[in-house]
Amino acid sequence: MTRAQAEANADQLNREHPDRGRYRWLARERDGQWDVARVTIPGGVRLDPLKQGVVAKPRPTEAPDPRPAFIRNVGGPYAT
Repeated sequence: MTRAQAEANADQLNREHPDRGRYRWLARERDGQWDVARVTIPGGVRLDPLKQGVVAKPRPTEAPDPRPAFIRNVGGPYAT
């Protein structure tokens, strides 16, 4: 088997095999010959295609401080 054949076979297995959610197939060279190796995917790893995420809405503008100017923090040398 040539490298191109091994890669094509691995791609086909990754697309069509019923256990493609648990395994990945890779082309590898061993003793000068190319073959396909099956690799187990660790638990918790998802191979699903990415999906559109939830977009957060922009926050509304903050309302002005309803307290009188004497009480609210308006800045200056004594600002907290």
